[in-house]
Amino acid sequence: MDSLRDAFEAVESRQKTLEVYADDEEALAELERQFSTRNVRVIGRPAPSSDDPGFVVVRAADGEFLGALSVEHLEAIVSPEIHPPWVIAETDVDHAAVFDFLDNTVFTSYDRRQLLVVAREIEERAWRAGSGALLVGFQTATAFRAQEPVYERFVRETDVTVTVFVDAEWSGGSADGVHVISAHGVDGEIGRFWFVLFDGGGRDLDTCGLLAEEREPDRYYGFWTDDPDRVDEVIAYLETTYGGG
Repeated sequence: MDSLRDAFEAVESRQKTLEVYADDEEALAELERQFSTRNVRVIGRPAPSSDDPGFVVVRAADGEFLGALSVEHLEAIVSPEIHPPWVIAETDVDHAAVFDFLDNTVFTSYDRRQLLVVAREIEERAWRAGSGALLVGFQTATAFRAQEPVYERFVRETDVTVTVFVDAEWSGGSADGVHVISAHGVDGEIGRFWFVLFDGGGRDLDTCGLLAEEREPDRYYGFWTDDPDRVDEVIAYLETTYGGG
């Protein structure tokens, strides 16, 4: 790959269908807004019964059943509550189920708060693994500063190495063990993309990542994945292009 945008091509080529079984028109409209792209179709279907809270089925391009999830779980992403990675396991919402259900599915209009929930799920996996490499692109130094305590705690309490990329000249020092790379002036892509990538610490089952491009102010287009090859490819590109890792 020659740029971060190249990583979208493999995901965009796999069309999926989200079948929404619910009578909640507002929830259906929100999912259509989030996932109606050229490679993701959102189809509304009647709920099985009037008291059924609703669920969503995802199918591959050939109609193969890939999974099902309650509308309530999806609303954890649409209207998220933010928790640090070390307390996610104590919450009532299974963020891992949402992550796995929508793995390698393109979204078109997420905001920063929604993506932070996905980022926290990736960070939770890294926290639980206790070792490996976590690479994070925060676009701006200001955005990183807001999350700096999270990554400093990773360095203090685990063997996970943390590398942060910012689109600015960095003068904030080492941030207590966090490696900060200034990517200012390199085609500007670090300023457009938000990414959180964990190499799994030697375990493919823990490897996961998020990649999103800010195409309008606070509106992001992208995907998250637990495909080790895809994550490794993006990590290799970042290390080759910007150093670190």
